[in-house]
Amino acid sequence: MIRYLLVCFFVFGSVEITVGQDVSNDGGYFKSTFKQQVSEGKSQSMECPNYGVFKSNAGWKDGKYYLLVNDILPGTIVKVQSTLTDKIVYAKVLGALAAAKENEGLLMRLSNATLNALGLKDLSTTLNLTWNK
Repeated sequence: MIRYLLVCFFVFGSVEITVGQDVSNDGGYFKSTFKQQVSEGKSQSMECPNYGVFKSNAGWKDGKYYLLVNDILPGTIVKVQSTLTDKIVYAKVLGALAAAKENEGLLMRLSNATLNALGLKDLSTTLNLTWNK
């Protein structure tokens, strides 16, 4: 009986991990909202070579990726693409970068789950951002 319960738990755990991987491969939770925003407003884009990371519990299993960036309205969904891996995620802007010493010279901060979903290990890769204003 105990052996059976352990097998069931292992199978359930495997399914949960697979579902989480499928979400990140698809671009994340906010992809459909981004597609809806594409039909509204004017498309904007920028390269972002200088960015930082913040810790977040979101995104690891649910595909909800977030970023902090100046000059983009909070709530806007941004398409973030790595120039190194060509992976794309769709992240929601939480707000602007705080005026603090650790943010000097940065264009944005993205959640650690976003960095992971882009397949990046460090902050040396330029990111391309696209959104509608």
